[in-house]
Order: sequence, then structure tokens, then C-alpha cells
Amino acid sequence: MKPDENIKFIDFHTHHGEGGGDTMVIRNLLAGEKVPESLSPGTFFSAGIHPWYLTKENCEELKSELKPTLEHNLVIAVGEAGLDSVRGPSTEIQYDAFIYQAHLAEQLDKPVVIHTVRLWDVLRKAKKEINPSVQWIVHGFRGNAKLASELISEGFMVSLGIKGTLPEVIEAAGIDNILLETDESGSSIKVVYRNFAQVSGIGENEVIAIMKSNFIKLSGKQNF
Repeated sequence: MKPDENIKFIDFHTHHGEGGGDTMVIRNLLAGEKVPESLSPGTFFSAGIHPWYLTKENCEELKSELKPTLEHNLVIAVGEAGLDSVRGPSTEIQYDAFIYQAHLAEQLDKPVVIHTVRLWDVLRKAKKEINPSVQWIVHGFRGNAKLASELISEGFMVSLGIKGTLPEVIEAAGIDNILLETDESGSSIKVVYRNFAQVSGIGENEVIAIMKSNFIKLSGKQNF
């Protein structure tokens, strides 16, 4: 994935807004939602089956609705796919939907945006089952440094918002394994970048360059 040379700020996961100017966004769509017809430049999408909106009754319907959306050229990632012990159907149903999305990601060569609440061992099981060739990214990571280090060692990347940006997490994950996002916060991605620069002690221009490089690494086959 290679953003336009004018792009400085990449919002890896958001539920609001559009790109434009020096900003690129990856806005989340739920299975069944359509890609809007009128868009600002720099606006791309992920699409997935979120566990909060998954039930035993609608699982197969959501699966059938998802693939056509993922095949759209502006949909550049799968997800947010999720495993959540607090909200959603049984772990078995969530796992089935997650594995389905992971297989689609392999077929379409698109990275996976992951929502995980407490079910880290289930996520690890899924990764071993799939042995993915595409990158898996845990979005909205708010765990501790130990978990960050473990996930990176297992081949994940993490995406951080303001609340997850802690010096010990940055150090444990490594600057080359991090992306930045606004999620549902309503904050500007530029504020997230500025906060990351302050917390990490890295100059904002260097943060911009590193995050762009990290994003490009997700897949060398898609250019924008």
C-alpha cells in the first residue's frame, strides 16, 4: 500500500470523516454496508463482521454480504473482525465468523483489522490455524507492554489511539510495528500524531515518515 506522496497523516481505523489534503483515512464499514459513491480523495475503507452485531441467526447472511463489499477497489482491509468476551454471541460463533474473514483476507490479499477483548488465546489459536500471509493488526490496542511485546513476537502489529499511546507500550512494540488511529474518538488524526510524538520523544516529522513506511509494509501489491 503506497499512499500519495502528499499524504502525511494516515488514520488507520476510524468510524468518522473522510480523507483529503494531507490526510488519508481507512473508514470502517460493517458487512452489508455499501461503499459511498461520493468521496473525498484519500478515503478508503475496511469492511468486516463485527462481533457486537453478529448473532447465530444472521451469521450466514453477513458472510454472504461481506465478500462483494471486500472486492470493491476502495476497500483495502478486512475488518474489523473480532473476538469479544464481553459483548457478542458465543465464542464459537465469533470464531467461525473470524476464520471466514481471515480466509477472505488471504484470498483477496488484504490485511486484517482486529477487535479483541480478552480473548487473546482464541486469537492466537486462529492465527495458528490460518498461518496468514497477510498482516494482522490489533486495532485500538490498550494492553500493557508485556502483551504488546508478545503480540509483536507472534507477528501482529498494533494500532494505537491516544489512550493506548504509552511510552512502555511504544518501547515494547517497537516503532516499526505501530499504526495510529482515531477509532470512534472524534479526535483529529493530527492530534493523535502530535500526542504520539510527545509521548515517544520522536519528532513529529519523523513520526509521519515512520507511520507512512509502516502502512506501506502492509501490502506491496496495492498502490493509491
